[in-house]
Amino acid sequence: MTADADQFRQSMDDALSALRELRTNRPAAADVEVSGEATAADGLIAVVAAPGGRIRSITVAPQVLRQGSGYLAEQLTIAVNAALDDLQARTVAEAPDTPSPAVLLDRLADVQQQSVHQMQSFLSALTSAQARTARPAG
Repeated sequence: MTADADQFRQSMDDALSALRELRTNRPAAADVEVSGEATAADGLIAVVAAPGGRIRSITVAPQVLRQGSGYLAEQLTIAVNAALDDLQARTVAEAPDTPSPAVLLDRLADVQQQSVHQMQSFLSALTSAQARTARPAG
């Protein structure tokens, strides 16, 4: 086996190993109950965000309603966005150590480049062999 083929095989093995690790270490959705929480309006509005960008609950104290719809809308927006940010931070913090998608993409891009190079070498060798066999004996 050539050095290029060994390098290609190693890159492919590394990428597949990283993907297997990601799949193996990923907790089942039922095993992890991650949520994001935030408040606004001095704690009078509370929001709980669930995975998938879903809002699990919104609690609004009656005092906030007296402030008017503009204030309520502004504070709800602040609380919802903060809860979603908290959810994202908690999801990353509670996730097992797994390769980042960027690392996996880089590895797969390397594998793709090496496979193109290998295919070009293979086709070149086939073309040369075909040309040699097509020459008249003599």
